[in-house]
Amino acid sequence: MDREEQRRRQRPPASGTRSRPERQRPDRSGSRGSRPGSPSSDRSAPAGRTRRSEPPESPARRTAPPAARRRKQEPPRRRKQPERRAQNKRTPPAALPRRQLILKLITMTAVVLALVLGMTIFFRVQNLRVTGNSKYDANQVIASSGLEMGESLLTLNKSKAAGQILNDLPYVSEVQVGIKLPNTVTIDIVELDITYAVEGPEGSWWLMDARGKLLEQVSGEEAMKHTHIVGIQAVNPTAGGTLQVTQEDQKDTEEQKSADIANTVGFAQERMEAAISILKALEESDRTGKATKVDASSLYDLQVWYGEKYQVLLSGPTELGYKVRYMVQAVDRLEADGYRGGTLDLSIKEAGKATFTPW
Repeated sequence: MDREEQRRRQRPPASGTRSRPERQRPDRSGSRGSRPGSPSSDRSAPAGRTRRSEPPESPARRTAPPAARRRKQEPPRRRKQPERRAQNKRTPPAALPRRQLILKLITMTAVVLALVLGMTIFFRVQNLRVTGNSKYDANQVIASSGLEMGESLLTLNKSKAAGQILNDLPYVSEVQVGIKLPNTVTIDIVELDITYAVEGPEGSWWLMDARGKLLEQVSGEEAMKHTHIVGIQAVNPTAGGTLQVTQEDQKDTEEQKSADIANTVGFAQERMEAAISILKALEESDRTGKATKVDASSLYDLQVWYGEKYQVLLSGPTELGYKVRYMVQAVDRLEADGYRGGTLDLSIKEAGKATFTPW
């Protein structure tokens, strides 16, 4: 019986399809069973009933997940890429309607017209204010500037106006032209307080500042009120011009040049520059009014008369600023000690030494 039973089990099913023998599985539910009338229903199995086998699934069907499962398994960044592409996609701007375009053109035209009217009507010179003037009248300053009422503020040339004032008014040393909207121009000037007298042609006298700018011609009596510059002479002087000195002693030959240096005379241009350096040093020391005369007759024997009491010998043109500062301190000490006058010699070669010879 055992052999017959084994042959039956190995016999193919009646439908003609061959299937591999099924493994006996335990009945988990306990309610299922084989179909009535089937060959296996009349048989008894030691481990439980068996069921008809089904064809196996293909590998592609087992491995490929459903579409919903694939979407869940994809990373969030990859799932959002289509949405981002749709958001980043640029769409051409829609054309404005004709009515809106006309309104915009009208608005822009109105703005441009308003700006042009503002420039031509409102921003114009209606007030001119001058400050810092004492020697010159405000009308003189305005006339020299060339500014006129009704001139456009936006096209105003401030540099040109300041330059004209400096050229026409010699006593003006500094000029600043400013604009104060909507219709005011301010002119702030600085006038010279200290001037010096230099000899001109045919015994005339001219006033000048510490930079060598000629101011005006004055009489000898008026020149006596200012610090004299002797030893140089102005050539072709004009008000507002620069001091020019004679060129008679400037020779082209080296022999004449050596002779001038040997005689400690020097050229007129060098003596003029040395005199201007002394004037600037006096102004920096705030002692210009104390000096009555600057003698530049000899380049290597420069002298300063400090009032009528002290004659100061500065020697050559080197370190003139230091010598003038030393002179001021020395004279202050001499006056404090009760000296009434004398000669202060700063031409000693040794540094930091000077000699004083009282009168």
